[in-house]
Amino acid sequence: MRPLLATLLALPLLAGCTEPDTTTVALLLADEAGSTARGARIVDVEVLTDRIASACEECELEVYDAGGDADEQVSQVRQALAAESDVLAVWPVDAAQVGEVVPEDVPVVSLVTLVPGSEQFVGLAEGEPDLPPQGTDLEAAREVVLGKRKQMTFVPVRALSEQAADVVVGQLAEKPLTGGTEHEGVPSWLYETTRVTLDTLTTVLVGQGVLDLEELCQGRVAERCTQLGLR
Repeated sequence: MRPLLATLLALPLLAGCTEPDTTTVALLLADEAGSTARGARIVDVEVLTDRIASACEECELEVYDAGGDADEQVSQVRQALAAESDVLAVWPVDAAQVGEVVPEDVPVVSLVTLVPGSEQFVGLAEGEPDLPPQGTDLEAAREVVLGKRKQMTFVPVRALSEQAADVVVGQLAEKPLTGGTEHEGVPSWLYETTRVTLDTLTTVLVGQGVLDLEELCQGRVAERCTQLGLR
């Protein structure tokens, strides 16, 4: 399968990505939507790619979608290696299979699930949990307000995706990012999911800037927000 996206990026340059030759990042996803098999979103591909773009002018980014097929992803890894990609950022379908085909001299940044031999890892503290599909944070929060669900699971998708981009750029600049923790001997940044109820909705989602009350309390949710004193 050909890469879904191959874009030459031309935005402000990060110190360290200064070589005149193009630097290639291969982003290999278990699923292009950045979601689990059940549809719960963990990685925001647009946020991740845009942040890399804003940091490295000479970076060419190639995004591969395995469509949940482990063998297809192995084929894509080999394709990325044949293209002499400088860094592989991988959300693996099968971590062991990917680890078997990546040579030791190619830097790997693991996303969501740790690939053996990775230089660094960005994922969830509880691993890849069995998260239920719930639409966007805004949609799920509105259902909580309306009483259609008792709780939602907040995954810090944006923060995780931005951190992943920063880690990748650090690898490109040969200045690996520091400040994480260790997970199975690998420098890692692990994010917690949070169960959000009506009582904690404003503290978690509004308090962290994920959404604001104005957008939450629009349309059919407006009257309920008023009843609950949210506006």
